[in-house]
Amino acid sequence: MSEAGSPAGVPGPGAAAAPPGGAAAAPEPVLATVLATVEIGPPAAGARQALGALRYYAGHPEAGPAPAPLDRVLWGAGHSLAAARLVLTDRALRRAAVLPTALTVAGCVLLAAGATLIADPEQREAAGVFHRFLIAFVALAALPPTILQRLWVRVALQARRALGLPEGEDPTAGLGLMRIWWREGLKALRQGAAAALSLLPFAIALQLLPFSGLTKAAAAAAWAFYWLVVDAFEIPMDVVAGPRPGAGTPWFARLLLGAGGLHRSLRAVAPAGRGLARLVAPWNEELRFTERHPWESLGFGLVMGAVLAVPVLGLFFRAVGIAAATSLLGRLEAAELPGGAAAGGAGGLDENGGHP
Repeated sequence: MSEAGSPAGVPGPGAAAAPPGGAAAAPEPVLATVLATVEIGPPAAGARQALGALRYYAGHPEAGPAPAPLDRVLWGAGHSLAAARLVLTDRALRRAAVLPTALTVAGCVLLAAGATLIADPEQREAAGVFHRFLIAFVALAALPPTILQRLWVRVALQARRALGLPEGEDPTAGLGLMRIWWREGLKALRQGAAAALSLLPFAIALQLLPFSGLTKAAAAAAWAFYWLVVDAFEIPMDVVAGPRPGAGTPWFARLLLGAGGLHRSLRAVAPAGRGLARLVAPWNEELRFTERHPWESLGFGLVMGAVLAVPVLGLFFRAVGIAAATSLLGRLEAAELPGGAAAGGAGGLDENGGHP
């Protein structure tokens, strides 16, 4: 809960309505958040001020950010930290997260034990076992939650309750366990192919241009990080009640389509863009969210990366990610998703940037 007594991520009772007189066009989503809140976080004019702003947003999730990109990054990070605290303080949410987290840890232990058994005897010391456990945990955390999908859906539903959002729906209700595993397994393979193939045209461009090996490795790591962020929004979007709206062609497919029309030699790039758009269609809404809110998504992703890097806290990486993504969705996109502001979603914004 915030200091004003409102659930994390939900504007307090002093939230202002839309500006009088209306507007000719709907404000940009983050600007709409600014217009719809009384509290605006302190501007981040330097390193010390940025740290203070981050603390402020983490303690006041009902506040809105200043419009500068850095302020929006800090707002997204602060919102994510507030959601991480909610996982620890909300009993029902914490209980829902314990079982899938424990099963993930158990799986990592089994993988580490198996890798230790086939390793050379001199590599079976405790430090080596722990290193293999960390590798297995990071790998499993970065993958879609295929086997534990139903359990993580419960976490997302509890996160909506804890944040004061409208009740969600279970997309796995009525499905057998084997059908869920089959569907999610195929989806995980498709996501891996999408992430790799979407990087391929840009990797070819990097090969042709005089970039260093370090630059190319950093680009690949940034792309993997981006898909980790996209994946974090999948379950929170899946549990929103009602049909999911279409989101159009993702930004990187549009880049390829546009490049195909620049010169005759690049015509082959356009079919690749169309094929890539079809391949990533299941994640169009998640990709659209990161495109509409790039700075807030970056702040969210930085916190998730930091959580994953902390040995003990990292065990709750996916639970924190689901809660934080749910909070950001409820605040930034509630007016655009089914069951959001139109259904009375807490923290939602109307089309003119005001609260419904």
